[in-house]
Amino acid sequence: MEKIKSGVEIDTALNQVIPQIARHTCQIFEEDMKKMKPYGSGVLAILHDKYFLLTASHVAEALMDDSKHLYIQVNKSSYINILGDIKLTEIDKSSGIDLAYVLLDDQMIPALKKPYKFIDISYFRKHNQMLDATHYCILGFPENNIRMVNGIQETGAEAFFTAPTNDKPYEYYKYNKELCHILEIKGKGIDVSTSRQSTVNMHFHGLSGCGLWFISYIPSPYTQEYHCEYSLIGIMTEYKKGKYFCLIGYKIHLILEAISKFEGLNFKEIPVRRRQNLH
Repeated sequence: MEKIKSGVEIDTALNQVIPQIARHTCQIFEEDMKKMKPYGSGVLAILHDKYFLLTASHVAEALMDDSKHLYIQVNKSSYINILGDIKLTEIDKSSGIDLAYVLLDDQMIPALKKPYKFIDISYFRKHNQMLDATHYCILGFPENNIRMVNGIQETGAEAFFTAPTNDKPYEYYKYNKELCHILEIKGKGIDVSTSRQSTVNMHFHGLSGCGLWFISYIPSPYTQEYHCEYSLIGIMTEYKKGKYFCLIGYKIHLILEAISKFEGLNFKEIPVRRRQNLH
């Protein structure tokens, strides 16, 4: 596959697929002093007619406390609390794997379907061979991306286009390449609501639980343009600011294996295919 590094292709992805990825991604809030405070991110999926929220374990663990509630925003001023059956990894007992899912209660679905779009299994991709190019997008909600508009709190998503690291961060931080992806912290950051490009926002709190997406750039046989497609390859969980400044996400097949085990759902590996052709 051709390596894509120029801003032109990133602009193409921004216009074609980032608005779609944003609809699969929700921000998770906690209530603090009767105000909604950003807490994390998640990806919404429909698998075998069941609706799921995919996120990080350290985000979802708050749902295990009966005295705490987490919420998803469904319009400018309305939030619904997250209800459902929760499964999460015990990080210290699972080689550091930090993944969780919520099998969402049916009463949440009508409200969520209005602003969001649940992805199906065709958008999931097992991705072991990382490409040395900016084919990777992390889209989530940094907790400091807040503004007040006419007295109403508004938060925004950011998309980061980046590339994988070499093997050194895996070795230094002792991460297993079979379980996780490590990405560089450099490149372009884009405010999804304004489409303004900037240097990467170095405040990554709030991104935990968002998706790691592989962007395929497919050249048109007729023009100099590209058609973009996207696949979910991981869930982002943490970042490091030590010797190597990087972002870490766990591979998506791990969460599918958990869903298969606990929910009794079977998944066949689906080959990468073109979902549409714009030319």
